[in-house]
Amino acid sequence: MTETIRAAETIRATKTIKATETVKALRIQLLKPGSTFAIPWFSIGIAIALCTALFAVIGHQVPYHSRSTGALSAFYLSSVGVQPWLVTQLFPFSAALSVTRRAFIRATVLLVLAETVIAGLGLALLNKIEIGTDGWFVHMRLLDLPYVHQDDYFTQALVYGVPMMALTSVTAFLGAVFRVFGQFGLWVCFVAMAVLAAAVVAVLFLAHGMGHVGHFFATQPMLADFALYPLALVALFGTGWAVLMLRSRV
Repeated sequence: MTETIRAAETIRATKTIKATETVKALRIQLLKPGSTFAIPWFSIGIAIALCTALFAVIGHQVPYHSRSTGALSAFYLSSVGVQPWLVTQLFPFSAALSVTRRAFIRATVLLVLAETVIAGLGLALLNKIEIGTDGWFVHMRLLDLPYVHQDDYFTQALVYGVPMMALTSVTAFLGAVFRVFGQFGLWVCFVAMAVLAAAVVAVLFLAHGMGHVGHFFATQPMLADFALYPLALVALFGTGWAVLMLRSRV
């Protein structure tokens, strides 16, 4: 009985230590929220303002059905450098403050999950505003695009949020590759990915399967294309990132 109590107390103490270390790592990663959360929102705000001003000026020369823009990509592309920055800059700083690799990984996972939820819900809210204001008062489609539109608010949030998680996983993996193997290793990684992509395309063309692949994704619901299948990238690159971070040099 005594041994069981001691074992339970040891488990609780271990969990408390892990939670404390994770919170410490998370606080360090949030030292500059402008470099983690804010930049994508600044970017989408600027994109909305610029596109609204543009269509307000030239709108009478552009038909309503042609007033679509790809400025939504600014939100995602502006976040590309966040994870490499965390890996190459904040990870050594965290290690110097006695934060373990595992605690840093756990904190990063929590940060990415929060980022995904905020991105999904926030963009879905902006989408509702765009619809309610008839395209920001200039009949513009920046968020409410045909190929990502969902009738339900939360499915719309998934369509917006999960691609953010997939992109974050890929960039985090590349940052970890650079951290472990350096610039030459990152170059080898890009070359390997290019060779693999070329091989897959060649096999699909030789097997006359390229059209079938395109048809498959074209006939899938948008929720599957944007919220389900990207999770495969999250699992693949997220696992690779975690493995590399455990091996990374301080």
